Amino acid sequence: MAPAGAQPARDWARCANDTNAYSSDKAISGCTAIIKAGRGERGELAIAFYNRANAYYGAGDLDRAIEDYGAATRLNPSYASAFSNRGNAYSLKGDFDKAIADYDAALRLNPKYAIALSNRADVYRTKGDFDRAIADYGAAIQANPKRARLFLDRGSAFRGKGDTKSAIADFDQAIKLEPKYADAYLSRGLARYDEHDYDRAMADFNQAIGLNHKQPKALYSRGLVYAARRDYDRAIADYSEAIRFDHNFAYAYGNRARAFRARGDRDHAITDFNESLALDPNNANDFNGRGLAYLDAKNYEEAIADFTKASELDPRYPFALSNRCWARALADRELRAALADCDAALAIKTDDVATLDRRALVYMKLRETDKAIADYDAVLRLDPDDALARYSRGVARERLGDTAGATADRAAAQSLQPGVADAFEKLGLR
Repeated sequence: MAPAGAQPARDWARCANDTNAYSSDKAISGCTAIIKAGRGERGELAIAFYNRANAYYGAGDLDRAIEDYGAATRLNPSYASAFSNRGNAYSLKGDFDKAIADYDAALRLNPKYAIALSNRADVYRTKGDFDRAIADYGAAIQANPKRARLFLDRGSAFRGKGDTKSAIADFDQAIKLEPKYADAYLSRGLARYDEHDYDRAMADFNQAIGLNHKQPKALYSRGLVYAARRDYDRAIADYSEAIRFDHNFAYAYGNRARAFRARGDRDHAITDFNESLALDPNNANDFNGRGLAYLDAKNYEEAIADFTKASELDPRYPFALSNRCWARALADRELRAALADCDAALAIKTDDVATLDRRALVYMKLRETDKAIADYDAVLRLDPDDALARYSRGVARERLGDTAGATADRAAAQSLQPGVADAFEKLGLR
């Protein structure tokens, strides 16, 4: 953007950089010469500050960009694109409230400013305010109904809200507008994965990969489907290919670790969890996953440490609390702390069969047999075919002298699972 003839043409050509013929440094120097000369109208100086801000933004110098966008808006308070672009800079810095304030200012000046609407929607979606995001994307779509990206983004907001039906409808529309839109196939596949519609999800991921075979997220997502189908070899192959294209893909390492563990390869699982946690040290789910791999190896100390870290990162993560309860129970240590862990997990996720079963084991080890039986009763109401819980209840009944009940429970358990007695022995009950 440049006015006509107010400053030497060469400086304005560099400052405007309409065809991106100049480097950021040359664009900045051209704008700076105009600003220092100070001979233009206020509107022309506003344009020079705006163009220099764009150059700083392109060079990644967000603080200087924000300063210059501010100067442009002070010189021209009606400069909607300067407010909008400053909002983009604040958004990249993670200052979402200031970003929204700037988009608000741009939209007061131009209520149909589709770019500001979609950018404000992006920020709302990042903040998890999906209703406002959906409303803004809708307004942007009204202003520009042929732009497939807007349908993709609104669909992602619907998916974030848990409305997969509306999400898929928007992804369908994005694909209708751009039949080779790889990201739309990927996003629709993820929505279908959420619905456990694995066949259609797989078809979408295959389509996305066919359009862009180097797309790490599509490869990773197809790996999720293979893992859901328990085809762990193919899952590992897809996660590995995703990592080949993106060495810093923490989720791919974490889910490959889960596939390795499911296949019984705990050493590779732990190695991959180490990689994922080096890349993303705040991932509670992967600390929990590595803890389970340590638990498989009967490395109780490391397992408990990882479950503890997961609980610190997410105090309302019931699985980490339940798993720490389980690890302490199997290790036969800190049983009162184990009981507190199971209680805390059940306060978050009530009627969780695994946690009730684990708390029953803790009660058994504490010799609080009546409470153990109550928990086994609860487990069997929820899952009557849980052979180990039925066998364990038989042991508990025998402790209390209920020979008939004990015999019935053990017989029923063995009919459900012939090797259940061996599984019980591994619990360490005496």
